[in-house]
Amino acid sequence: MSKFKIGDTIICINNKVLPKNEVGPSLIEGKEYTVKGITEDIKGNQHLDIGLESKFSYITSYETREELPDGNKIHWCHPSRFKKA
Repeated sequence: MSKFKIGDTIICINNKVLPKNEVGPSLIEGKEYTVKGITEDIKGNQHLDIGLESKFSYITSYETREELPDGNKIHWCHPSRFKKA
């Protein structure tokens, strides 16, 4: 999977809850989003800020389950949900 960069225009290709997760972000398949921020977990896996406000007290990395920064404000999205426009 290619790495995303801040400012990239991306298209949602998966708005379903990911396996082993209980919740997912409110995304619309086929909609374009802009990458506003990026964080990486301890193994270098990207998670994307596309401007969704978190409704939770924390968001975790899909791969490592560690808490991501500002997860009480940003609903970080897994990059597998998107393709570059």
